[in-house]
Amino acid sequence: MKENKSQYLPKWLLYALLCIFSWGVWGGLTKLGADKMTPIQMQVLFTLGMGPVVLAALIQLRWKVDADPLGAIYGILNGVLTGLGLLAFYAAMARGKASIVGPVTALFPLLTVMLALLLLKERMNRIQTAGVFVALVSIFILSR
Repeated sequence: MKENKSQYLPKWLLYALLCIFSWGVWGGLTKLGADKMTPIQMQVLFTLGMGPVVLAALIQLRWKVDADPLGAIYGILNGVLTGLGLLAFYAAMARGKASIVGPVTALFPLLTVMLALLLLKERMNRIQTAGVFVALVSIFILSR
């Protein structure tokens, strides 16, 4: 009888681990690049580097991006805010240590949590609230 491996590992976990690996290497490469060029140059080259990913996605979609108009607006805003955030990230990396800038900027989900609480009316239990508090304290600790 063949075992079902999906019962041992959630399907999303492989993608999450790939994300951690990719972003972890990206953070290190960012510091190397930020020491050699300006944040704007880094952003331009990052955008060029996204070209093959976009091309692969378009091929997968058979060159059709059929999106709900509101979904398209969210997607475009996502790109704009990511670009602005990356410019700030590159500037921080150029002026700070990767070992500090990386973890501090990795706390961006805290804003997502706050927006989910305020706009989506989501709730957190005490343990989750304590986790958010500890993450906020970590910004203070890391910035010393």
